[in-house]
Amino acid sequence: MRVRKILGFAVLALALLAGAYSVWWWQAAAAVERGVLAWMDEQRAAGAVVAHGGLSVGGYPFTIRAALEAPHLATRDVEWRGAQLVAEAPPWNHTRIALSLPGEQRVTVVQPSQPPFTLVARDGGQGHVGLTLTGQPVEARLAFTNLVAQPDALPVPIAALDLTATQPAAPPASHSDTGLSVTLEARGATLPDGAPDSLGREVQRLLLTARILGQPPKPEPVSLSAWSRDGGTLQIDGLNVDWGPLKLAMNGTLALDSALQPQAALTAEVRGYQAVLDALQGMFRPKELAMARTMLGLLARPTGPNGEPVLTAPVTVQNRGLFLGPLKVAALPAVVW
Repeated sequence: MRVRKILGFAVLALALLAGAYSVWWWQAAAAVERGVLAWMDEQRAAGAVVAHGGLSVGGYPFTIRAALEAPHLATRDVEWRGAQLVAEAPPWNHTRIALSLPGEQRVTVVQPSQPPFTLVARDGGQGHVGLTLTGQPVEARLAFTNLVAQPDALPVPIAALDLTATQPAAPPASHSDTGLSVTLEARGATLPDGAPDSLGREVQRLLLTARILGQPPKPEPVSLSAWSRDGGTLQIDGLNVDWGPLKLAMNGTLALDSALQPQAALTAEVRGYQAVLDALQGMFRPKELAMARTMLGLLARPTGPNGEPVLTAPVTVQNRGLFLGPLKVAALPAVVW
């Protein structure tokens, strides 16, 4: 009889615990749904377009999973459309949320007087978001494969794209403190026909690591102007490009001028710069190109076991022009915020 009573109490206790856990899970799931809907309302109040084909919350008993069908988010300059977005985490640990973006994901960036730029991830992607115990986002990582970039309607396949963003739990105290760190890596980009023969059609790797110093501004004139006046800058810790014989490593600082146009002071280390000059034939007069070869050749120094010449030169952005040393290599379009 005593054993039966003990077993009975144990079963009752387990039933009560299971019931209490179930109530807690459903309350937590309802809080997640309310939080998602409240975030959407906040974005709409800020002027963004937010739409979807349905929101569901499930995963009982060991996961809370929120699935958003056909998500659509659009601001003045950027639009995202996806087949689905799924976020899930164990109910007892909300500091790391796994993200899944199955199906096609499409991002379009539009600048006035410029053709739209569209990036399509055909196979979707995945990643995660890291939060503090109070719910402050401090990290986001996304990884995509089988992408297509479409500048000027010319498709550029990209094998893989990884994006990481981190920010401190507390806002930066001054313009010299990091407010946001970003790493972007693209691998295996195949350029359309007509790419320079001296460089080849495949850009093997592009890696950008950068930090926004000061409180990150909103992409609008008033916020950007205030950030710039307060001394905010974008620190380029590394910009690396591997494109055939061209190996580029660059770092420096980017800021905004009084017209909110980019200006930069960078240092570049270039290997294979002769191939770049070969690619510029036809864009410059023969005398200008010959002078550039002579001047850049004087700046280059042999290094490495095979004595490969390496050019270390300043790179500047000013007056909507991109300069490598004394040579203007490109005219830049105006940025409209």
